[in-house]
Amino acid sequence: MSRAWRTNAAAVVLAAATAGCATAPDPIARNAPLKLAMTEPVESLRQRSDAGDRQAQYALSFLMRTGLRGVERDPVAAEGLRARAGQAISRSAAIYVPGVNGNPGHVMMAPITEPGVSDGEARRLDACGAALMLGRPAMGGAMCGSPEAYIDLLPGAVALRREMMATALSDLPAVDPASVSDCAATDALWSDAALRMGLGDHGKAADAADRIIDLCGAAPESWHARVMRAQIALDAGDPGLALATMEPVPLPAPAPVGGYASLVVMAAHAAREDWPAHARERDRLTAASLAALGAELGTRRIEGFSVESGEAVLFERPANLTPTLDAHMVALVKPDAPETRPRAFWVTSSPDLFDPDSRSWFLDEYRCDGRATLQMFRNGPPTAAEVRQAIEARMAGRLEPVSGSGSPGAPGVCQFPAMVAPGLGDDPSALARQAEAATPATGDDASGPPQS
Repeated sequence: MSRAWRTNAAAVVLAAATAGCATAPDPIARNAPLKLAMTEPVESLRQRSDAGDRQAQYALSFLMRTGLRGVERDPVAAEGLRARAGQAISRSAAIYVPGVNGNPGHVMMAPITEPGVSDGEARRLDACGAALMLGRPAMGGAMCGSPEAYIDLLPGAVALRREMMATALSDLPAVDPASVSDCAATDALWSDAALRMGLGDHGKAADAADRIIDLCGAAPESWHARVMRAQIALDAGDPGLALATMEPVPLPAPAPVGGYASLVVMAAHAAREDWPAHARERDRLTAASLAALGAELGTRRIEGFSVESGEAVLFERPANLTPTLDAHMVALVKPDAPETRPRAFWVTSSPDLFDPDSRSWFLDEYRCDGRATLQMFRNGPPTAAEVRQAIEARMAGRLEPVSGSGSPGAPGVCQFPAMVAPGLGDDPSALARQAEAATPATGDDASGPPQS
């Protein structure tokens, strides 16, 4: 056997042995550096980083850039760690080359290059982390590699979100409910209650809500506090108290309370398995939402159509929901089954993460128990016909989501009141229209529409 043949054979074996290095890892494994940043004890990360572990170096740099998990924010040190994390490392590996035609095999040392966490991969992990922290599952499904990879990282991201909220709360002075003695001075107490509710501190949130209710009685200033107190009662397994707390609130309530009140009452009826009462409130809420959309300036009814187990109405509704999220269409679905809660489908767009001059378009489904991205449109907005077709397929069980969050089927109060009952809640566009409608008319014709 010639030396050249043996060398070629060794090259073939080496290529086979190292083929995995060139194969893209599965998305969950690929996100390991980001998962370390969210879950590994910080001291362990520091030790591994000092020892040259490049995944730990990226993870620690992520925390240094964001100032999370008690790590002091230090962008300069973070850049240095990223340079180390991206540095390629060469090492030698022993490769066994089997013998041929009775000749003995032998071991040869082959150079192997490990690329580390490259600049491009670090940017992708940063984008995945941003999607997780912002709660953007559609973007996360794309940036993190797959919906499953996004979901795998969610527990760590949720913990970081709570940390951020706790930090924000710690920077604010706590409000003693007993220090507030006038209904007109409860704004600070309500803000404190909302923060504590978001952090899961139901005891202190309940104390604040009870104080607002005591001071404001049945007045509209108590309605948001009553919704919160009813939700806390439901979480404690007391739907009767929830319904009694909500008794003074009109249903559906005017904005900004809107659908929040009806949905917490529906949750109480569901907890008591009073499905006729649940269906009556749901149908009243849906009818009010449809009427509000039909009366909105700039909102146009496109069509109504039947879907599996219900009826849908599609509207063109341009609105700015958040600084980076615009709405374009919304469809409300009124279900037939008395135990089914309302749901809505939204067409939204947002700037592309890497190209702010272009936009990505999404069709999202919102239910009280979660949201799901059904389709992504990269070549422009979908047509009304495409949206209708997708809604029909989803309602018939023929369209699975691309990504999502929440726990479909889970009981409890609605997570997305303004999205499943648009036009009634405190979404920014509804409040802006309400303010516009309340502006006094000017000009010669005082009976005409408000002037902008």
